[in-house]
Amino acid sequence: MSEPPAHRPRSRRPLYAVTAALLAMALAVGAWFLLGRERPADCDALVKDDRVESALGSHHSADMSCADLGAAVKAATIGGKAAPHTRTQADSMKKILLAVNDSLVHGDRTLAADLRLPLAESLADYAQDTQEILDGTNSEYTRWASPESVAWQDETGYHFSVLRGELVRVLRGASEEPAAYAILRDAQTRWGAAQLGSLTEKATGDALEGAAVTNSAALGGYDAIAADVVRDKESSAAAQWMDAVYAALRSPGATSSAAPRSALSDRITGKWRASLASVPAAKRADHLREQGTAMFAAWAEAAEVGRDRAEPVEAQCRRTGQEQYAAIAQNLRMS
Repeated sequence: MSEPPAHRPRSRRPLYAVTAALLAMALAVGAWFLLGRERPADCDALVKDDRVESALGSHHSADMSCADLGAAVKAATIGGKAAPHTRTQADSMKKILLAVNDSLVHGDRTLAADLRLPLAESLADYAQDTQEILDGTNSEYTRWASPESVAWQDETGYHFSVLRGELVRVLRGASEEPAAYAILRDAQTRWGAAQLGSLTEKATGDALEGAAVTNSAALGGYDAIAADVVRDKESSAAAQWMDAVYAALRSPGATSSAAPRSALSDRITGKWRASLASVPAAKRADHLREQGTAMFAAWAEAAEVGRDRAEPVEAQCRRTGQEQYAAIAQNLRMS
């Protein structure tokens, strides 16, 4: 009598196939979830923000793209070449800045790419205000910094103010785009040079230190923003970002900056830009951190100010820039 055929175990291939299919599905769902979370930032929340709608006025529409929004921001905030900002323009800049700050805190935490450059161009038109907010020692800017405060007027025109952390967060968001960072820093360079250029060789005390040290404080803030951008990037991407920034700073394009120009201010900015050409890549960040001191030294040389007067102010410029850099860099790391 023949033995019954041996029982063969069922093939596991169908089970493996099912498992593989389920695994593939899980990976696909996980990838969709991650990509969904990392999708490019959009501007829907900003377009719907009441402050943005109020700021843009007739330039606003409910179906605006990010590019449309950027163009509208510029139209609503940038002043004319021969005229200072109006109250409405300064108020609009503040409303937009506050709305963008809130979107970075509570929303995507990333500024939409199409909004970075136009927002930087708008803020560059307010270099006096951004300088004073970054410096943080002007009591008028502290007084008007609350969200409820409106633009105010002095002998130079209308101004706006916000808390320094709010401004820094928006500047940092825009600065992901190297061209935007360069526009912002160049606007500060032009404004700082204009203030130095308005001084005579006899300037002393508050006038001398105010122009030089306040410029150094604001530039220290931009140094911290650059360091934070670089810190968040891989080494190759960080190097590319800095390469693009340096190229733009060496040959800045046309700007809407309202900073007055003079032969002396042009000499200060020209000497600074010329210095950028010979800096090795590894030392670029350190070179930028000396800008405030270098700009004052250029003024002192042109004004034939003696070293006994220049050196103490240079030391104060360097110290203030370093202190501002450290404080703002720490705040950015914690945000």
